Amino acid sequence: MTSGEWYVVPGGEHAGQWHMAGWRLSAHLGVPSGSRDDGWLAFGCCPRCHAMVLNDDRGPYGDLTWAHEQWHARTDYPIPETAGTRP
Repeated sequence: MTSGEWYVVPGGEHAGQWHMAGWRLSAHLGVPSGSRDDGWLAFGCCPRCHAMVLNDDRGPYGDLTWAHEQWHARTDYPIPETAGTRP
């Protein structure tokens, strides 16, 4: 499987959902700014456009990885299922 390729998640919380391969996850330590904030900013680098996307469920916005992928699916990189093929 190549980076950025769509695949169906085989198990776990997101079983059966389409997802892009190749997300590079990282974190950056900054200054804590609230009672639930330990100072770490968790993010992933999109394998398609290399955007830095928040992916921390503890933050105010939650994990935006899935929303970012759906944006690609609607704009420039359709999920194979919408093109009539399934793995």
